[in-house]
Amino acid sequence: MSLIHSLFFRALLALTIAVGAPAAMAGPTYRVSLDTTALAGSTGYLDLGLNGPVNASPTMANISNFSGAFLQGTMYSGTASGNVESGVFLANGPEFNFFDQLVAFGGMFSFDVDIDFGNGTNGSLFSVAFVDDQFNYLGAAGNLIELNLVAGQPAQLLTLETAFASVAEVPEPGEWLLLATGLLLIVATRRMQQRG
Repeated sequence: MSLIHSLFFRALLALTIAVGAPAAMAGPTYRVSLDTTALAGSTGYLDLGLNGPVNASPTMANISNFSGAFLQGTMYSGTASGNVESGVFLANGPEFNFFDQLVAFGGMFSFDVDIDFGNGTNGSLFSVAFVDDQFNYLGAAGNLIELNLVAGQPAQLLTLETAFASVAEVPEPGEWLLLATGLLLIVATRRMQQRG
């Protein structure tokens, strides 16, 4: 009977790895939080960019789960598309690639960024900033956050203005599934060993 249980648990582990591995191999997901209380009473743009050299590895950023005081007014350049309601897509390319959303400053803003890498050695830069309608930086001398993205390497995160911004890596659902299944199999294996 223990042979059947052992085969069952091995098959379950193989299935979990097959289901969870693609999600675990995808690029990281980051939760970005921005505190704009220092800019209260004014408006400007949340400026999101994904840019690199002409020969950069193909890189895409899917930005979703936006929260904050967003106003009517959006500008796009390059490969930017989407909106704060359904999500924003940026891909690096030969042009400047930016998504700019008009916001009312004074509260918290947050969103999730999923990064997908292509093959290659030349990276791209994902950036977050606040700008006015003339593209002058607001609240800082430059970007608030920069992610240096190179395929096959961990993203290099720079939180340049910690008074405004914080970033946390979000575990992928596939990683949670692999962890939960692994723990379940360890417990089941120990129980089987104690019985036999």
